[in-house]
Amino acid sequence: MNDVANDHPLIARLNKVAGKIADICLMLACLVLLWLVALTCVDVVGRYFFRSPVTGATELVQISMAGTIFFSLPAMFLRDDQVVVDLFSFVRKGWFGWVVSVIFSLATVVAVFIVADRVFDYAVRAWEDGDKTIYLHIPRYLIVSLITAMVYMSAVFAGFRGLRLLLRPGQALPDETGSRTLGE
Repeated sequence: MNDVANDHPLIARLNKVAGKIADICLMLACLVLLWLVALTCVDVVGRYFFRSPVTGATELVQISMAGTIFFSLPAMFLRDDQVVVDLFSFVRKGWFGWVVSVIFSLATVVAVFIVADRVFDYAVRAWEDGDKTIYLHIPRYLIVSLITAMVYMSAVFAGFRGLRLLLRPGQALPDETGSRTLGE
């Protein structure tokens, strides 16, 4: 985060810690993606040249794709990295833009907490039922619990970003390139 000089020292420190955690999550997402590429290559070579595909490759690919997506979420919510189609740029400028951003930030936090709560319920149900994947018999609650943790972390990071925005009335938060997100 480039422009944390205007933030309270505690907020700046928390932002730094959250940024490091988000970086670790992104590194894990990259490692899972690298694993996914290697798994796909080994599976294709084994399937077509040796007539011996990787057992449970479909399950491993599904789990890996979920890992890539959900390890990326905390950084996306902390840094506000989602895709924005800015058809009405005047809505994102000045005080009105700040109010709109605060409202959307609050709505985002609430929505992500609701999703995290539902995923947590699914993880508990999978644990209670002893649910396992079909071929490799991996306990499903392990996977869903990790997803739950990443979604909760995303909600916390979205809330932290909203708090930073709230503590800077009328001012935009900088994006990763250093430019203002609400206009000048």
